[in-house]
Amino acid sequence: MKYPFLERIRDLYARLLFPQTCIVCGAFSESACPLCACCMEKRFIQITRSLSFSTADPDRCAKCGRPLISARELCTACRALPLFSAIDRIITLFPYTGAGTELLAAWKINGMRSLSRPFAQLLSAVLECSSIPLVPVPPRPGKIREKGWDQIEELARILERSHGKTVLRCLRRTGGVQQKKLGKAGRSGNLKGYIEIIAGMVLPETVIIIDDLMTTGSTLDACAGILKSAGCRKVYGLTLFFD
Repeated sequence: MKYPFLERIRDLYARLLFPQTCIVCGAFSESACPLCACCMEKRFIQITRSLSFSTADPDRCAKCGRPLISARELCTACRALPLFSAIDRIITLFPYTGAGTELLAAWKINGMRSLSRPFAQLLSAVLECSSIPLVPVPPRPGKIREKGWDQIEELARILERSHGKTVLRCLRRTGGVQQKKLGKAGRSGNLKGYIEIIAGMVLPETVIIIDDLMTTGSTLDACAGILKSAGCRKVYGLTLFFD
């Protein structure tokens, strides 16, 4: 994995000036990131290496990617309701509980961007044997101007530059309320008509949409619908956490 020299220097200064404690185990992380190398490997990387788009995981739902509580292909939610109309399959990595909640909040809400690189590494572990192009979920209009960065674009950039993945920035969001402000019922139709393909983009037959958190899966499904209407035949989703 490539790790640019200037980023090493930046991380070294951050580690010396702002030492971090691992959110998972409480030990000194020895980096600028609140996640130690031991927890990264034993608690996270080992799990992601077992997941793949080419082979189904019998312990996870074949549609939404959540862990199964019974020996069936689909989870109870996906059996009860047809939640997804466009996306073919989603791989979700970790539950949005406990340490997962703290890590995502530190990164996404508090702006601790030192977590971007290990999070990208987790996604890369799943994508290790995959050459399928990645499509980042587009940010809401004005988000980058307001916050100064977009966490999904940062993941995409690291996956592209440090892990050699192909990234297609082919989607644009033109409106809609922030998904986190809506309940499950409101999320499903919130993005309808507000996501579009950027003009002139040529799309491959298969792509993987990347996002940070899957709650209802409506964002992924809305993006998948637009991509399929533009010519994609298979659209998968990959997220760091699931609620």
